[in-house]
Amino acid sequence: MNGWWFAAGCVGLYLLFAIFAARANKRQVAALAKSRVNPGREEFVALLMDDCDPDIAEFLWTIFTEEYSHWGVELSPHPDDNYLEDMPIDPDNQGDWLSDFCAANDLSPKDMPHWPDGWETTVRNFARWLQRCGRR
Repeated sequence: MNGWWFAAGCVGLYLLFAIFAARANKRQVAALAKSRVNPGREEFVALLMDDCDPDIAEFLWTIFTEEYSHWGVELSPHPDDNYLEDMPIDPDNQGDWLSDFCAANDLSPKDMPHWPDGWETTVRNFARWLQRCGRR
């Protein structure tokens, strides 16, 4: 019977942790939403005009709009968002984004350039990096 109490305690602690983490993430997202403007799709693409081609900006709009929609706050992507520091986004998602981009552009992930040293993980820098990829 002691094993069942231990298991129930572990599940309870996990649930408490999940609730507190979700609340902290929502507060983080809400603070970001209050700290800057939320551009629309056309404005987002225009803000990235000097950094990448419009199709890359559209791709980034799509992936980050999907990521941001999980938090239930009126928030759209902004080029200056640091997506690994400002948002509670799983860093493993980057591999999915890269795979999707490569598939759409007939590229191989192994042929992608290394992320430049000193670059923050902003949406704008991600756009610049994707632009360097030598697409067809």
